[in-house]
Amino acid sequence: MTNDDVEAVDLSLAEVVERLSREVAALRSDVTRLDADLDESRRLNLRAAELLDIIYQKASPAPPPDSTARVA
Repeated sequence: MTNDDVEAVDLSLAEVVERLSREVAALRSDVTRLDADLDESRRLNLRAAELLDIIYQKASPAPPPDSTARVA
């Protein structure tokens, strides 16, 4: 292997490392965005569950009045 060959391999490896570094940075950015989206989804899901609980409480029939209660 000549000096030129070694320099060409070094340059090629540097290009590969640079490309992989950019790809890793992009993937990290995607993971960060997806993590935030997941947190938002969980928050909205919890809110939807809370609203459904309220709807079910309002829609269910009231319990019968207590026959032992005194009317004033």
